[in-house]
Amino acid sequence: MRPEVSVIMYVKNGMPYFKRALESVAAQSLQNIEILVIDGGSTDGTIEYTKQCRDTDSRIRLLFSEKGSVGAQFNLGVGEAAGEYIGIVESDDYILPEMYEKELACAKKYHCDVLRADNMVFFGDGDKEVCLRTKVSNKEGDYNRLICASREPENVLIGGSFWTGLYRRTFLTEQDIRMNESPGAAYQDFGFLFLTGVLAERILLMPEAFYCYRKDNPNSSCNRPDRLEMPIAEYDFLENELKKRGLWKQYKEHFLLWKIRNERWFYFNLEESMKESYIKLLYQDLETLKGGDFTFALLHNKETELLYEASKGEEQLGGYLREKDRIWEESMRKIEENKGSEQKQIYLFGAGNIGRILQHFLEKQKGILLAYADNGEQLWGKVMNGLKVLRPQDGLEDKDALFIVCSENYACEIYKQLRENGVDQYRIAVCDDMDSCIRFVMKNDR
Repeated sequence: MRPEVSVIMYVKNGMPYFKRALESVAAQSLQNIEILVIDGGSTDGTIEYTKQCRDTDSRIRLLFSEKGSVGAQFNLGVGEAAGEYIGIVESDDYILPEMYEKELACAKKYHCDVLRADNMVFFGDGDKEVCLRTKVSNKEGDYNRLICASREPENVLIGGSFWTGLYRRTFLTEQDIRMNESPGAAYQDFGFLFLTGVLAERILLMPEAFYCYRKDNPNSSCNRPDRLEMPIAEYDFLENELKKRGLWKQYKEHFLLWKIRNERWFYFNLEESMKESYIKLLYQDLETLKGGDFTFALLHNKETELLYEASKGEEQLGGYLREKDRIWEESMRKIEENKGSEQKQIYLFGAGNIGRILQHFLEKQKGILLAYADNGEQLWGKVMNGLKVLRPQDGLEDKDALFIVCSENYACEIYKQLRENGVDQYRIAVCDDMDSCIRFVMKNDR
């Protein structure tokens, strides 16, 4: 019988985390699946362990890729897959037992090309494991309805991490959607995520969270990138794909937003020793945009700031980024100083993923959280994770409170809003990067 879901697991030297990942897929309540383990040259026992599992579970197939590229491993898996839908589980993550049963039922009900869901990020193991919920969209109206980017261009940006859901196999093959086969094991999903988002006619977002994404693997290529030009190269690949498919004119402004946002994100998630070298590469890349005939209409303040500083030269760009680093460190110090304080009360300005992550940290550290504040009128008066959501002006009279700006896209605007309403800069902490917030929590969550 043809499998309903083909689960692609690309791996290279994945032990010891791979054992939990493979076990979680094999234990799915949906039994009619195939598990395609694509090995990229493991020497740590991964191959031997997979063979042992294959001997007792006929659903497991072990394939080999010699290219040293996650993109090539993934593409091999798509070519070998027989299932109606394709899922992806990375080698250091795990999934909850009901993931594919529930996602498949939803995908079939709505005849989805692409289905994505919320997920958990986690660190630690056993009794010390900490799981933090993140949402694929902060707009409740985006869930449980069909989305098509060609009819709703604003929703090109919806999608989240590409491994949280399912892809109809014939959609990928008919549209010839593949990953970039660049060397290494990071960022090849940038182009894949964008292309599936713009080419799918039927996308659905599920509000449940099934996928658990590990953040503390020290050997992860995202934590230790071996080539600083990787994100830039991935956007070169995506630009070529869009032009080849005749989609460049329609989606170039969305491309620009994704490109600048992710190249900026890459800088703030690098080790300090790598940042100066990346500044030179980033400046050279941003220089190439000058003749691109962009309107820049979709950019938020943080992206336009970056471009503006880059227009003044490489030295100015470097100074700007280093100043952002200083502001980040200062903001983290303010949060650290106020945890457990009975003298300071704290408002989280922004009720999205960053707000939820910092709420977990502050409550565990006995911080005195008063409420969320948010500019989303539809949220006012609601209770989220036990905290009431206020109008921004409701907390401004509390002259001793700390306001934590929790927004990846609108931090600049919220900071300006608070300052214009009389909040002293020393009472504002700016947290505008989710992954950096997670690393802060990992370091201090004791």
